[in-house]
Amino acid sequence: MLVLRVGRAPLCRGADDMQEFRTRGLTVEHAFSGRDGLEYLRSYDFDVILVDAHLQDMPGHEMVRLARAGRFDVPAVVLADTATPQAKARALDQGADDFVITPCDIEEIMARIRAVVRRSMGHARSILRCGPVELSLDRREVQVRGQRLVVSRREFAVLELLFLKQGTILNKTAFLNHLYCGAEEPEMKTIDVIICRLRKKLAAAGVPTLVDTVWGCGYILREPSPLAERHADRHELSMAAA
Repeated sequence: MLVLRVGRAPLCRGADDMQEFRTRGLTVEHAFSGRDGLEYLRSYDFDVILVDAHLQDMPGHEMVRLARAGRFDVPAVVLADTATPQAKARALDQGADDFVITPCDIEEIMARIRAVVRRSMGHARSILRCGPVELSLDRREVQVRGQRLVVSRREFAVLELLFLKQGTILNKTAFLNHLYCGAEEPEMKTIDVIICRLRKKLAAAGVPTLVDTVWGCGYILREPSPLAERHADRHELSMAAA
C-alpha cells in the first residue's frame, strides 16, 4: 500500500515508525505540514493518509477538510496522543475515517490501515478473492486453491493493487506510484517484467488468465475463464497420475 504520513509525532511504542511500515510492505511518503501533505495528494494516488491532529500549520482535521473539499477521497486516519470526544467527533465529521490514540502497537495501526483501505474500496474482509485465488492483506500471502503461491514483495504489491481495485483498468503509472511513489522510479517496462513473472507463477498454479492486458490502457484483474479452469484441472490430474 502507498501511505502518506503527515506530521512528526511518533506512532508506535519503542519503534522506528517508517522502518516498521516498510518492513510490512508499505511504501511511505512523509510530509511535515498540512500544505505539503495536500501537495503530495495532488501528485500521487495514495491508499491512505496518516495525519497528526496537531500540525505545524493547521489542525489535522482542517487538512482532512481541505482534502475532501479538493475531492480527494483517500481514506484518512487522524492521530493524537490525547483527545477529547469532541475533538474526535470534529475530525470524523470533517471527513476522517478513523481516529487513533498514539503511541500504539504497530499491529493495531496496521490493522486500522487495512480496515479503512479495504472499506474504501468496497471490501469487508482482509482476505480478497478472485476465482480460486485468495490474497490476504494481513498475512501478505497469496493462495491458489488453498495452496500458497510464493511471490516477491514487488509481485505481492502489484497483486494487492489489482485485488483492491478489482474491475478497474490500472495503467503502468498507477503501479509505479504504488510501488515507488516517485523515488528512483524504474522504467515503465519494469511493470511488464513483474506482471510477466506473476503470470508465469499463476499459470503454473493453474490460473493463467487472472491478470489481463487491456492494450493501450494497462492491466485488469479478471475472473479466470471456465475454459482455462478446466485445462488447469486436467493438467493437475495428469500430473497426479504421472
